[in-house]
Amino acid sequence: MKTIYKKELARIFKDKKMIFSVFFLPVLLMVGIMALVGSLSKSEMEKIQEHKSIVYMINQPDSFAQFMEAADFNISVKDIATDAEFENAKTKLRDGDADLIIEFPDNFDQVIASYQEGQDVPQIKTYYNPSEDYSSSAYETISTQGLEAYRQILLSQRIGDLNGIQIFTVNTDNPDMVVQDDQKASGKALGMMLPYFITILLFAGAMGLGVDMVAGEKERGTMASLLVTQVKRKSIVLGKVFALMTLSGISSVIYIVVMGVSFPKILGGDSGLNFEVTVGQIVMIGVLLVAIAFLYSSIIVLISVFAKDTKEASTYITPAYMVVLVIGLMTMFTTKDAGTMEYMIPFYNTALALKGILVNEVTMAQYGITLGVTLVLGAVLTVAIAKAFESEKVMNM
Repeated sequence: MKTIYKKELARIFKDKKMIFSVFFLPVLLMVGIMALVGSLSKSEMEKIQEHKSIVYMINQPDSFAQFMEAADFNISVKDIATDAEFENAKTKLRDGDADLIIEFPDNFDQVIASYQEGQDVPQIKTYYNPSEDYSSSAYETISTQGLEAYRQILLSQRIGDLNGIQIFTVNTDNPDMVVQDDQKASGKALGMMLPYFITILLFAGAMGLGVDMVAGEKERGTMASLLVTQVKRKSIVLGKVFALMTLSGISSVIYIVVMGVSFPKILGGDSGLNFEVTVGQIVMIGVLLVAIAFLYSSIIVLISVFAKDTKEASTYITPAYMVVLVIGLMTMFTTKDAGTMEYMIPFYNTALALKGILVNEVTMAQYGITLGVTLVLGAVLTVAIAKAFESEKVMNM
């Protein structure tokens, strides 16, 4: 076993290109993608904020024009005088060439000034295109916030002191309204994505190496030569599984260090969240990643045993990879607290445990169950691999 183990590790570590492609390239690509997405998202938000909204007005009253000038909204106002112009404006709104249409009733200022109790309340209509970011932003800023402020001004002119009709206010002077555990909040933000990416990258990395270790050797003919040596087949199995587990474990450590450093900067931004991971959390994550690496290695080697070449092995492994992918996505959007039984479900439990560790919500019992189930399943699969290696029919496929 020791000889096989060393042989497989030497094959990787003697090749600098292999070291880079196995340990660093996947995580660098993922971090690069996340940084690019974050940069593009930030750039798009800045473009929306800097965009000068094109707003069409119907029957715009002087009071609203003065209000908009005082509020200093970044808009370009265009008046609509006819029904044909209104339809043209709606077409532009639909096509993304206009951002908002505001329609006031005729003689709005006079209607407001002469209002008597019992009369119909005048209605201001707005039109926007929710499929366009610029239009949605204009609606939120001008139609929702701006018109509400305008309404308050007109109301104060009619009544005077608004405190006379204001029953209560909500958080107008409460800077301490947010009460949260900053470490838990930051762990939740990190735990939403990090477990998913770690498990996906771990499986993907082990998949490429594991396929070549077994199916690749069968394809090259070196497996047949290895089986006729004096090395026990059980030792060959254990050597390959543990070598793959070691390589996957090293990969996972690199992944989690790089992502743990880069993701807070990518995701944190100006949120004020303080991303911190304790020594205890690091130990728990490290031990769990070793168990995950063992399980994934066993699955990949077992599937590769029944393939005659690397292409066939990759085809067989793809469904297992998709299962891991889907389960990872499920844990990203899980809001309710997981019960003990859920920690007994293979694959799903490891993603839950990783997320629970980061938010300090996983119990030692749940962690122990996850670790036990993962290791036992990996051991069972390793035994199955050993049985498959003993079969001449399987090894000669």
